[in-house]
Order: sequence, then C-alpha cells, then structure tokens
Amino acid sequence: MDFVFYDLETTGISPEFDQPLQFAAIWTNENFVEKDRVNIRCRLAPHILPSPQALVVTRVTPDQLTDPSLPSLFEFSQQVAEFTERWAPAIWVGYNTMKFDEEVLRQTFYQNLSPNIYATQFNGNTRFDILPAVYAAVKGGAKLVH
Repeated sequence: MDFVFYDLETTGISPEFDQPLQFAAIWTNENFVEKDRVNIRCRLAPHILPSPQALVVTRVTPDQLTDPSLPSLFEFSQQVAEFTERWAPAIWVGYNTMKFDEEVLRQTFYQNLSPNIYATQFNGNTRFDILPAVYAAVKGGAKLVH
C-alpha cells in the first residue's frame, strides 16, 4: 500500500477556532519511492485571529497571512480534499496527527462543506501516527538518543 507523509501548519492549537495555513505532503509507494508531493498555503480567513506563538513556530509573516495570490480557506480545503481522493488508498502518516492534524482537517472540511470529512479514514485509507509509536517504544524499554 502507498504512504502519504503529511503535516499541517496552523494559526494555533484549537481545531475548532484555528485554521490550517499550510498542507505539505509526500506520496510514496510501498518502497518509499516518491510518486508526488504538494505544498499548499492559504490566506487567513477573516474570522480567525492567529496566535502570535503559532506565527513564530510556522514562520508566517502578517503579510503572508493576507496575500491575495494565495487561495482562500475554502479553496484550500477543496484542494486538500482533492489530494486525499486522488492518492487513495494510502496509509496517511504523520507526527501527532491523530490528536491534532486529523482534528484540524476534519474541522476544516466540515466548516467548508466538504462531503468527506473523514477523508484519511475512508476510501481504503488508513492512518499511522508516529508519536504514539514513539511513546510505546520508550515505555516498552527502548531509550531515545538525545
């Protein structure tokens, strides 16, 4: 089965009140040979107030938030949904995706009237979050190198 390694950059830590600013992903085959990649950014929705700390972490400047050449959040959500359909079936892989990125994606799809809010879970897709795997390995006796 193919893999999609992905990450979101957002305006904060609340899936309900923040929005994604960037979706980056690499689609590979089962041997990790790259098939495609995407890096999509969007402008800030008018009702969102970004966290200053999130802007520091994501390195997004205030000018980039309002760049008219970037797609709106609605257009962004349509583009991301298109990739989830085009790349299916795949294993969607990320770091802390189950408790954050997936929640943000679902909320974004829901708020922008996307019919498939569980895009990474259906159409033959499955998910793998690296963070709980790291916790399990550490708890199981393995040591992380600092």
